[in-house]
Amino acid sequence: MSLVVFDPTNSKHTALIPSFADIHIQCIEIDETIATFMPPLNRHVIIDWWKERAFDAAEGKRVIIMAFSEDTDGAEQLAGFVILYRPLIEPSPFRGTVEKLLVSPKFRRQGLARKLMEKLEEEAKARGQTLLTLDTTTGGSAEMVYPKLGYIQVLV
Repeated sequence: MSLVVFDPTNSKHTALIPSFADIHIQCIEIDETIATFMPPLNRHVIIDWWKERAFDAAEGKRVIIMAFSEDTDGAEQLAGFVILYRPLIEPSPFRGTVEKLLVSPKFRRQGLARKLMEKLEEEAKARGQTLLTLDTTTGGSAEMVYPKLGYIQVLV
């Protein structure tokens, strides 16, 4: 398993945008979560949404962290990702927002979510963002992940 920060100038990374969309779709369909989109899902719309995230990464507004893992054939593939949103506003440059912690169903239960979040926290700290916020669906599986990682619930 390896963790890599998405580089929007790297053509190998931008070629992964459909894979981001596919994992996003799998998580929505299997977990019955909203994750920005609701069924019926349009893959092209979700790919365009990920292209916008890549543009934001190029602008410095978002940091996308990718996890790669070997599939059953030994080929390395995108297994999950998380986004650090960096609202570049003057009153709170120390804040960051966790977005889209999504792990492909076939790579779950391997500690990828924890590793992705640890890398996100490392990247946030390096950028001076020491307060991280996030939201998740009440009652969803993600709601159970964050407390295990040390996050506390502030509002419902």
